[in-house]
Amino acid sequence: MNFTPSHKIYSRWASEEEIKSSLYKISLNGETPEYGGIPLFADFNSIYVEHSDSHTMMMGSTGSKKTRLFAMPSILLYARAGESFIVTDPKAELYEKTLPFLKEKGYHVFILNLRDPKQSNCWNPLLVPYFLYHNNQRDKAIELVNDMSDCIMQDECATNSYWKKSSSNLLSGLIFTLFECADKKEINFKSLRALRTQAFKLYGLDDKTFIKEYFLNYINKASFIFSLLSGTTDVCNETRSCIISEFDREMQPFFCQNNLINMLSDNELDMGLIGKEKTAVFLIIPDENTLYHRLISVFVKQCYTELIIEAQKQPLKKLPNRVNFLLDEFSSLPKIKDFPAMITASRSRNIRFNLIIQSLNQLVKQYGVEAETIKGNCENWIYLHSREKSLLEELIFLAGKKNSEESLITSSFLQTLSKDNGEAFILHKRIHPFISNLPDIANYPDVLPSNTFISYPENTRNTKAVFDFENFCKEKSGFFLSQLFSGKSMEEIKKICDEGDEEYYMNTNDISLEPFYTSNVSE
Repeated sequence: MNFTPSHKIYSRWASEEEIKSSLYKISLNGETPEYGGIPLFADFNSIYVEHSDSHTMMMGSTGSKKTRLFAMPSILLYARAGESFIVTDPKAELYEKTLPFLKEKGYHVFILNLRDPKQSNCWNPLLVPYFLYHNNQRDKAIELVNDMSDCIMQDECATNSYWKKSSSNLLSGLIFTLFECADKKEINFKSLRALRTQAFKLYGLDDKTFIKEYFLNYINKASFIFSLLSGTTDVCNETRSCIISEFDREMQPFFCQNNLINMLSDNELDMGLIGKEKTAVFLIIPDENTLYHRLISVFVKQCYTELIIEAQKQPLKKLPNRVNFLLDEFSSLPKIKDFPAMITASRSRNIRFNLIIQSLNQLVKQYGVEAETIKGNCENWIYLHSREKSLLEELIFLAGKKNSEESLITSSFLQTLSKDNGEAFILHKRIHPFISNLPDIANYPDVLPSNTFISYPENTRNTKAVFDFENFCKEKSGFFLSQLFSGKSMEEIKKICDEGDEEYYMNTNDISLEPFYTSNVSE
C-alpha cells in the first residue's frame, strides 16, 4: 500500500505541550520521584527529565556548562529516585558536591581515585575475570582479559601493530598463568610484576628464558596459554627483547607506583550489586594526564559485563534497580571494546548510557565507523556550544527545513545560544527540536556550598601476598605442570600426581583438547 502524506512534511519547533508530554516532571521542592534522569526542560520550580531507558549524548566545548547544567543535576535526580550510577569525574567536583546528599539517601558510595590513589577505595581489575575463569565462564574471562590487555597496551604512536599485539598477548598470557597457578590472595598487580621479572630471566650461553625451559616445555602445546606466550618465547632474541621492551614501557606506570599498585591489589566493590542496591560510583581521573584513562575503560567494560550477568539471573532478564553510566569526556577515553553492542543491548537490561563529549571528530577518531552506531543509539542529543563545522552541519541537517529552502536553524544560531541563561538545543526522540533554558546547579536545593569540607577514603593497604613463579615451577614435577590448563583444579592435579606414576615422559604428539570449563571456586 502506498503512503501519501496529506501535506508536505517540514520541520518546526516543538510546542511546550509536546515537550512536557514526552518527559517526566520532577518538582524541586524535595519530592521523591519514581524516575531519575537527564534534565531536558524546565519551568518555574520543576525539571522535566528523560525517564525512559533511552541513551543520551551531550555535546559542548570546554566551559560550556555541561557539568553544571546536566552532569551534576543528573546525579541529584538519580539519587532522589534511588537509581544507581557510575560517573567519570575529572575534577572530583561531582563527588564533592553530592556526597552528603547521597549519604543522606542511604547510598553505598565507591570512589576510584586515580588522581590520588591514597585517597581512594580499592579495585582489583584482575578479580572479575579470575572468578569467571574458575566458575564455568572461561570464554567470558578470556574476552575480558584480552580486552584489558588490548586497552592497556594501546599505543597511538605505534606504527607497527605487531609489537602492540605481541605485547598484548604477553600480558594476557601472564595474567592467565596467575589465574591457573596462584592462590586467590596472590591475584594482584604485584604478582604480575614479579611474574614478568621471573619468567624472562635469562641463563645459559644461548639466553634461554626461565618460562620456556621450566614451564612452557611441559604445557600442552594445544592450550590457549601456549599460543599466547609462545609468540614471545619462541622468537629470536632480538624480537623477544623488542616485545618485552614494549610490554615494559606500557606497564611501567602501573608497576612503578606503590600507591597505585596497592590500590589495584584489593577489592571493595561488588559490581553485581550495583543493579540491586543504591550505589554511587565515582571514577576520578586526571584530565591533564590521559595515561590512566585506560583503567577507566577496563572498569566500564567489567562493570557492564557483571551487570549483564546479574540481569540474566532475574526473571525478566533486567536489573531490579536501574543503572546509569554518566561518562564525561567519553570520546577521550580509550576505545571500549564492543561498545556499540553494549549500548545497543543495554536498554532492555535497565542500563542507560549518558555520554558527554567535546567533539564528534574525537568520537570518530576513537571508534571509526562504529561512531555512527553509537550516535544512532542515542535518542537524545543535547548541544551547548561548539565551533566544530561537521557537528554544526549535522545538527542543521537533523533539525530539518522549515520550508522547501530554509533550514530550521543556522550555524550562527547554534553558536549564539546563551550560556548565562542555560540555553541548550535538544533533539529528543521523535518530537520536533526545541530550545531549553535549564537552571544552574546552584538553583537545586540539594547541592552543597563550595566551601564545604568533604572527606575521602584513606587507602592504607600494603599488598604482601605475591606469587613466586620460580619457586612454583621448581617445586612441581613435569607431570604436574603438564596437567595445568586442562580444566582440573589444583586439588585434582595433586590427587592425580599422588595416585599415579610420577615418572613423566614428554610426548608432543599426545595432544588432547582442553575442556571448555574450569572448576568452581568460592566467590
